[in-house]
Amino acid sequence: MPLYKEDNFLIIQPGSEYTLFTFGLKDSLSPPQFRIPTVVYKEQDTNQYLSTPSDNTTEINPIKLGKIVDLDAFNALIQIVLSSVIQQHPILTINQIPLLIIVPSLAWSRRQLEYVTKFVFETLEITAFNILDLSLGATFSFASTVNSIVVNIADDNVQIVPVIGYQSVKFAGEYIPGKGGITLDEELKIKFPNFTPQQIEDLKFSGIFEFLLEGEESIGDINPDADMDTEDPSEFDVAKVLTDDNGQQKEEVDETQVKSNKELEKNYFIDSSTQEKVWVGKERFTTDSKLIGIVASGIYKTLLRINDLDKRQDCYDNIILVGSSVQVPGLKQKIYAYLLHNYLVKEPVTTNGAANTQNNINSAIAKYQQTDDAQEGDSQSAMSQVPYRIRFTKIPDYFPEWKKPKEKGGSWHDCFFLGGEIYAKQIFSGGSHHHNKELFIGSEMYEERGPQSIWDVSI
Repeated sequence: MPLYKEDNFLIIQPGSEYTLFTFGLKDSLSPPQFRIPTVVYKEQDTNQYLSTPSDNTTEINPIKLGKIVDLDAFNALIQIVLSSVIQQHPILTINQIPLLIIVPSLAWSRRQLEYVTKFVFETLEITAFNILDLSLGATFSFASTVNSIVVNIADDNVQIVPVIGYQSVKFAGEYIPGKGGITLDEELKIKFPNFTPQQIEDLKFSGIFEFLLEGEESIGDINPDADMDTEDPSEFDVAKVLTDDNGQQKEEVDETQVKSNKELEKNYFIDSSTQEKVWVGKERFTTDSKLIGIVASGIYKTLLRINDLDKRQDCYDNIILVGSSVQVPGLKQKIYAYLLHNYLVKEPVTTNGAANTQNNINSAIAKYQQTDDAQEGDSQSAMSQVPYRIRFTKIPDYFPEWKKPKEKGGSWHDCFFLGGEIYAKQIFSGGSHHHNKELFIGSEMYEERGPQSIWDVSI
């Protein structure tokens, strides 16, 4: 089996709303190159699937709640991605392109994955193929992490899976359909009833919609009667003309660029459908969401199913949050605070116990607010109960491309894709065998074992 060039690797991660993919890996691994809607269009007369709509097509969403609901439409989506790659690189042939699909941990069945494998080899005529569990991909992106718990907060579902010794412990996993990014959408719609669904989406990921942490609640006094304003409000002097000591005018300075979001009475996001600025006041801040409790309690329930207390604590020491909603400022910290307050095992105290316990929790939360990630937990390392410490996995110092844009925390909410890139380099660049185990399905293996060969190579 010949080696495959990294320039020709195709990595795809399909989700309910959007599909991420990259063709070709660079020396410095980078976030996914493309983000397309997970939609295909079926032509009524020919039953063919197309990438664009027409008067004679029906829109089909092949994935809902994280599950494949239309296998043929899903396969057509993969074919459309591959066709777009071939169009952009006409001198390439199919047998030069190895394909890796990153799959959700709990939502796709074995039968569906075998059906996809059959399509990949018999219809697309791919000659090198494998799949990677999303929770493993997320764990691989943190190179020194062996045991973790991966929380995928997708748009319309949440999947929580422990990883022990680089193996997904699926029986312990928690699949929560109908919750996730849409939970925030529903709450924002109540607060901003006149906003369109697209404006809600734009606000959610703008960086100005923000969760307030302990002690910041007074910032977010909201006006329930507030409405959107697409014009620059005259009472909010955004562009100020400054003068220096000699009376010379300086260039205009946008106050939203020199002050933090929390310091501004009003701030704006861009309506992607009109490209207009939409101004909102302090109602853009929030202190709570149902999503916080859903995620935190899901983590707790999942880890209760891990009987080995040392392994359970390891997972509490390495919580990995992924999914687009993790980009919302303050959400990660609020989930951390909820976990501390409700599930952290505290040292027994002899006097004024309730007050001291609360002070300890407040102190831990304060430490969190001063750092990007929770690396300072309570110090009861000798306690037999779990969790005596709770941490998010520390983001590594390497992979500089994944730290951009810095103002939005980088792209680590998609770190499972980075893990997929690392995994693809391991399996497609080094030949077909590793310690007597095949690392991907090749044409010969498929001819010999058929679609079930996917279980001989996947981890």
